[in-house]
Amino acid sequence: MLKAKEESIIRSEDVQEILSTPPHTLLTIGSTVIGGILFILFIGCFIFKYPDTISSNVTITKAEPPVWIVAKSSGRLQELYAKDGQNVKAGDAIAVIENPASTTDVLKLDSLLTATFDGGKRIEFSLNEAHLGSIQGAYTALVRAITDYNNFVDNNLYEQRIAAEEAQLKPYSAYVESIKKQVGYSQQINTLNNVNYQREKNLYDKGLTSTSDLESTEQSLLNSNMSTEQMRSSLSNARIQVAQIQNTISELKLQKEQEKRQLETTLQSAWESTKTAIEEWKQQYLLQSPIAGRVSYNNLWKINQNIASGDKAFAIISSKNQLTIGKAKIPIAGSGKVKIGQRINIQLDGYPYLEYGFVTGRIISVASMPDDDVYTATFELQNSQVTSYGKKIHQTGDLTGIGEIITDNLSVAERIIGPLKYLFYRNINN
Repeated sequence: MLKAKEESIIRSEDVQEILSTPPHTLLTIGSTVIGGILFILFIGCFIFKYPDTISSNVTITKAEPPVWIVAKSSGRLQELYAKDGQNVKAGDAIAVIENPASTTDVLKLDSLLTATFDGGKRIEFSLNEAHLGSIQGAYTALVRAITDYNNFVDNNLYEQRIAAEEAQLKPYSAYVESIKKQVGYSQQINTLNNVNYQREKNLYDKGLTSTSDLESTEQSLLNSNMSTEQMRSSLSNARIQVAQIQNTISELKLQKEQEKRQLETTLQSAWESTKTAIEEWKQQYLLQSPIAGRVSYNNLWKINQNIASGDKAFAIISSKNQLTIGKAKIPIAGSGKVKIGQRINIQLDGYPYLEYGFVTGRIISVASMPDDDVYTATFELQNSQVTSYGKKIHQTGDLTGIGEIITDNLSVAERIIGPLKYLFYRNINN
């Protein structure tokens, strides 16, 4: 027993000696490994980075989002033109709510009114026994205006009267020219008679001729003067008659233009009033596609089914291959770090991110002023149909979710040095 105890003491002393003087090689290797690890960690603090993120509520939409077609009146669906999922063009009729008018007649009238009329030409307008409901009054006024205008064009009364006056003007113009020539001849005779009278008077003053001869010569001169004045009077009367005819022609042309303008104004007013009445009818009863795209029913619609005013009846999903954009609502705290070109990862509410992953976008603009304590940033999705897990998503309307904007990639060293730098500069300033 005593011997065993002594051996235990001896062994303990040996162990203690070994432990108190470890091998030099082991110490060197251990120190080197630990130093290397610390050095790697130190270097890693400058190399390895992880991002700062700012969370925001986001809404993703198309540049041309789906358009809802809302019923403006209540009633039964009188006609249904497009099926669910059918492609339509802008302006195509989708459905008609019950009303007194015939849809075929209204659309035909609308088509006729797309043409423009040329001044001075007859307007061909045919729509027999039309049932137009609330448009009937405007259409009646339009038909009356078209009838008056066509009568003006067809009868052509002013042109006939102008032609008759111009026919009278030609002989009168020739008559004026004839009288002008006669006045010229009479003036020449007058001149000769005046010379003859002066000759007779000189002879009479010398006593070489009788008084009767002088009086006869003077009478011839007076007759010649009278004839010239009559010719001049006739010429004046003829010129007055020509001026009256020309004035009548001018008045007829003016009256024609005035009546034409009045008829055209009345017609244009009736034309526009009818188009306005048609547009009001369309707004009230016609459900038509505002854009080209695919029809999506918001209900199981059938003919004679009731629809209420304000109901969202159909949606038109644009057929364009368009850009997908989104809006991110950024809180004021940290909003200054958000810049154009930064990446944003979006977890969609309708697609659990653990199963579907996320979609990625880039910031393309940031609002300069806040609204309700948030800044709005616009981003563009890089691939709106496929998530980071490679799964497809279907966007027929707006999508919502949570976005994380990656603002900065900072190393561990920068994150440690940042607070130290702040404390240093704060103490210097103090």
